[in-house]
Amino acid sequence: MPADPDLHFDSDPLRSDSPDTWERLVQAIGPASMLVCIENRMGANLRRRYSPEDIWQETLLHVWRDRSRCTWQGVRAFRRWVLTVAYNRLRDLAEHGAAEKRGGGRPDRSLASRSGSVPPPVQSTTPSRIASDAEEARLMRAALESLPEELREVVRRRLFEEQPVAEVAAALGLGESAVKHRFRRGAELYRARLEALISQAPEERRGSGA
Repeated sequence: MPADPDLHFDSDPLRSDSPDTWERLVQAIGPASMLVCIENRMGANLRRRYSPEDIWQETLLHVWRDRSRCTWQGVRAFRRWVLTVAYNRLRDLAEHGAAEKRGGGRPDRSLASRSGSVPPPVQSTTPSRIASDAEEARLMRAALESLPEELREVVRRRLFEEQPVAEVAAALGLGESAVKHRFRRGAELYRARLEALISQAPEERRGSGA
């Protein structure tokens, strides 16, 4: 669910070292919705050790380090790649935690702890920005959780993770027409409930919604 899927860059933003370009790119993919996706994939063990914001920061560091591996094909394609990086990071942390329990793991060290500093463009993702994204994610999550069960998973997969209709249908054991119908109903209800939650939130805590 990119916040600005049609955002245009005059040149490949992944080849830029500009903090402003990085900030625009990160905001375009919808950080709050990314936090919702990340938290949904975190098991109980990971939740005890990390927050979704921790994983998001680690993801951004990995994305910055490995950006040369990604071919720029627009905001949506970039968001899918970033989600893959985040899910891989979750998998690595889960495997590391399991190895530690068996006594065979070494302490995990993030990119930040290894380098001792954060690359300047990544520094543009400030604590205040992360706090704002976390609050927006909280409202999104509440709106999503308020949906009827038969709609919730379809909306999560289609709207947040942008999975193709056929993939959602196969995962949920539904026909493609049923997925489309449930998504139309669910997305409309989700947006209405999110709008209501945003309107009820104190002004200083409101996000931009989705």
